[in-house]
Amino acid sequence: MSARPSSGPRPLAELAFDLVTPACRRRGVANAALLLDPAELFGARFARSAAVERIVWPKGATVDGGSTGATLVIHADSAAALALQHVAPQVIERANTIIGWAAIARLRITQATSRRTPRAAPLPAPVDPSAAAAVAATLDVAHPDLKAALGRLGAGVKRRSLSGGRNSP
Repeated sequence: MSARPSSGPRPLAELAFDLVTPACRRRGVANAALLLDPAELFGARFARSAAVERIVWPKGATVDGGSTGATLVIHADSAAALALQHVAPQVIERANTIIGWAAIARLRITQATSRRTPRAAPLPAPVDPSAAAAVAATLDVAHPDLKAALGRLGAGVKRRSLSGGRNSP
């Protein structure tokens, strides 16, 4: 019996790998896995703040050997760049493991701002209605909507204050 290929859905990573590989080869990255999984290359600590830009091969180098090794060019945020310098041998070892042979000999880290979009700040927790009503009760404002809004604002400020809402002497 011959195994027929499944006509069902395929994982997105498998499809992305097929699409990204030709573009990676044009940029000198022999293996798309270097770009697709930064956590595997840099570790979870640096995965969000560093990215592979390209691999620079020495002049006259061939892929089948005879060269001194390529340089892996990485963009990283300033703090991550300094820390990556200290773990450069491990990054080179991981890159060579991912590629499957000792292709990378050096690491060049350039400091750049992160290309990734920054995460939005988490929304603050909603204000306790009883705390907002207690603050609003102390206000002398005639407009009810304004009084309620100022009560919510006051309760939020009171919750975030360093004194924890205690009256200072």
